[in-house]
Amino acid sequence: MRISFIIKENRKREKELNSLLEQTKTLIGFNDVAIFKTEYAGHAIDLASEQVKNNSNIIVAVGGDGTLNEVLNGVLRTPYNETILGYFPLGTANDFQKTAGEIRSVEHFINCLNNISVKKINIGKLTCCSLNEKNIRYFINIADTGLGGFIAKRIAQDSKKLGAHLTYFKHTITGFLNYKKSKVNVKIDNQEYNGKLLSIAVCNGKVFGSGLIISPNAKLNDNFFQVTLLGNVSLWDYIKNLKNLKKGNLIINDNIHYYSAKSIVINSSSTIETEADGEYIGGGKVSYELLPYSLNLLATTKE
Repeated sequence: MRISFIIKENRKREKELNSLLEQTKTLIGFNDVAIFKTEYAGHAIDLASEQVKNNSNIIVAVGGDGTLNEVLNGVLRTPYNETILGYFPLGTANDFQKTAGEIRSVEHFINCLNNISVKKINIGKLTCCSLNEKNIRYFINIADTGLGGFIAKRIAQDSKKLGAHLTYFKHTITGFLNYKKSKVNVKIDNQEYNGKLLSIAVCNGKVFGSGLIISPNAKLNDNFFQVTLLGNVSLWDYIKNLKNLKKGNLIINDNIHYYSAKSIVINSSSTIETEADGEYIGGGKVSYELLPYSLNLLATTKE
């Protein structure tokens, strides 16, 4: 069997990465272990695609949620024969594992690889269309149109000298102050929303934004997105409910709506920006499609 590790290095967790690479030597049943390190934004997509073509049985994303998203897109954009996707969280937030299963240690992860268990999970596909381009992106955790896309774009342009958590918090607050809510028409399966939009989170997983449980009822294999739509929501609403978001409580507010759906289409007279798994995608008309049971995920916990 062939296993490929695609790594985005993290200097703050270099010791943990070195331990992982050392313990790959103890893997059982793998006669080919390949290790690749990313060199530029989007490189993990190309590396993952190439490893699918090279018949890698398991591809492991080593990094944060953004690295996992790139590896996912490399796998799904390439015709593949039951390739298994694994993740070793080496980022700052690592929000996806809070739904899929925590990796407790290097030893725990190596044990998962030596005792392979796979679960089929849903994946989201978003299509973002502007006058100049059409972007198609797969996501494994949560995608967000509105304030989330606005924030992701500005974080991508930031030097991040404050660190990841403070940078996110800074842009969240300034986003609330500067973001202009658009009037939208949103079709959510056979339901419809018309009005102002702060943000709409289309959720495969539960957690995003460094620990905010935006969709407590989301499951990776229930054949539905869970959708949280924030209409004319204010900064004060956000501050008041921050504890509820961190605890995973549903919020009772006339401007917050929850749905289960398989497809979402967002139309607006102004350009709205979108992110997926924390990665900025673009602006324009957006549609979401659920791809049920379309990925083999390396299981880290028993069902």
